Formats: sequence, structure tokens, C-alpha cells
Amino acid sequence: MKRVVYIANSDSKKIEVWSLYDNGDMNLIQKVETYSEVQPINIIQNKKLLYAGLSNNEIITYKIDLNGLLTQASKIAFPAKANFFSFDQNKKFLFCSSYHSNSLIVSPLDIDGIPQNPIQIICDIKGCHAAKINYKYNILCITALKEDCIYLYYLTDCGILKDTEQKIFYTLKQSGPRHITFHPNQNIIYIINELSGTIDVWKIYYKNNSIQVKNIQNVHITNKTVLQNYWSADIHITSCGRFLYATDRLLNIISLFYINPNNNKIIFFKSYKTVDQPRSFCIDSKDQYLIVAGEKSNTFIIYNIIQKTGELKKVNIYHTGNRPIWILIHQLD
Repeated sequence: MKRVVYIANSDSKKIEVWSLYDNGDMNLIQKVETYSEVQPINIIQNKKLLYAGLSNNEIITYKIDLNGLLTQASKIAFPAKANFFSFDQNKKFLFCSSYHSNSLIVSPLDIDGIPQNPIQIICDIKGCHAAKINYKYNILCITALKEDCIYLYYLTDCGILKDTEQKIFYTLKQSGPRHITFHPNQNIIYIINELSGTIDVWKIYYKNNSIQVKNIQNVHITNKTVLQNYWSADIHITSCGRFLYATDRLLNIISLFYINPNNNKIIFFKSYKTVDQPRSFCIDSKDQYLIVAGEKSNTFIIYNIIQKTGELKKVNIYHTGNRPIWILIHQLD
């Protein structure tokens, strides 16, 4: 099956489309002008749509054709600049985090997947960086980087978010929770902390008919002596649930952790020197390739994931546009 890679080049004001072949080779096939700094991108696979947030407070929706090429389908003005997109399980609602406006915005999607005017804005989430919904528990987790906490909201059928019983859980002070990933088949949340260079592992469970979240681990992104400064960025897990990867932009590393199948805690294995300022990376659905983009180097590296160990083997490095801040791998039918 064919794969394409989308790269949001913020300063170039372009989205690049690359073909990814089975042998790991890549080829640039399209550059799409956005005419404003492009920030987060995300995809709804079954609707073949890509969403891009622009610095001028707009969201563009693109149709993805059979070859992965993009054609603009719609554009909508939004109340704030987007920093992160996610969707509910049924792909009826878009959640937009805005770090700069300290808010979370909920927008319904019409039958064609096109964003409509927002139906809810939650304000005063200081440093609102990312929001992801846990499908099993139907709760949205929102990182508040400047508050050292994560907010929890239930998603109702009409798309309105309401408080959970716990409402909020706290990381360590001055940690700066940034991005979130969920274990693919266990009740575990992994959060990377930008300022402390750590990863928190949280267990989610029911207690007295209400959802609770409990911290079970906090580990550093590297096994070296704890440093004074970090600038950690992205975090992802392979679909098999065995390997976790995380990046730090100050150290220019991507670290590999093993996930203990008995308790889902993580064990540091190895750090790799990578592109300069690795802000974003992604893993394909087959757990075959990992691609990391360098926000400062304007390059990206494609790695082969060794299936038995999760170790990364460099396949190639490519030049891209200015300041690549988001990268996605999309599987074509």
C-alpha cells in the first residue's frame, strides 16, 4: 500500500507532499502554498481530508486524492491561532488547542468533514498546548503547559465538553506538560514535559463509578545526569504498544524507551543524535518507519524501526522547506 508524508513548513508557508516507498526512499511530489504560516496539521483517514491551522487564525481543509495530492476544499476563520488538532472517535468534532490564546475550541464537522463555527470555547487554560480524547473513557485530556496540569472533560453526544469528577491532575512543578499519547490497548496515558525533560506515566481507571487518573512513573528523557535545561517536544508509541519515542529540541535527540508489558512503565534504552531542533516526528501504521523533522536544520531523517528491538536505523536524510514544525505519514488505500 502506498504511503505519503505531509510536512508543514511554517516559515515557507507551504505544505510539502512526499511519496514514501516500501524501500524507504522518498520523493517530493507537491508543494501547497498556504499564504500564511502553517502550524498544526492532522488527517481524518476515512474521509481523506487534511486540516491545516494557519497563523492568521484560519483553518484550511484539503481533500486528499488517490495519489495523496492536496486540493483545497474549504477555509474558515477561527477565534484563535491553532497549535494542535484532534478529533473524537466518530470524527464529528474537531478540538483545537490554542497556546497563544490559552483556550480550547470545539468545532462540529459537517457530513463531509468540513469544520463549522465553534460551539464551545473553554478559556483560561494557560499554555493550552495539546488536546487528545481517550476513546475508551470518552474524556478529553488537555495539557496546560503554564499551569503544570492536565484538564479532563467528558465529551457529550452534542459535542459540548463537561467537567469530569476529577477535573484536573497535576504534574510536578515547572515541568510544563506538552504532548500526550495513549497506550494502544492499555489504560495508560504518557505525557512529555517540555521544561523538565521528563515523561509522566499515568494510569486511568474507574473508582466508585467515576474516572480517576493516577501517576505511576516519572522518568527523564535521557539516562545521563539531570541537566538544568530541557526543551522536550514530541512523543509517540508504536501501534504494537512495545516502544515509546520522545524528542528534545535543546539536546537534539530522540530517545527510545521499552514499555514493560507487566505494568506499562517505561524503561530507557537509548538516545540518538538527530536533526537540529526535532520538534515533530511520526510513525507509520505498520511500525516500519519513523520520520523526524528538524525545525532548525530544515531537514528530516527517515529511520527504519528494527522490529525486534525498536532501535532506529537511519535510511536517508532529505531537505525540506523553512521551519518544518509538523510531519504526518498517511496510508493511501
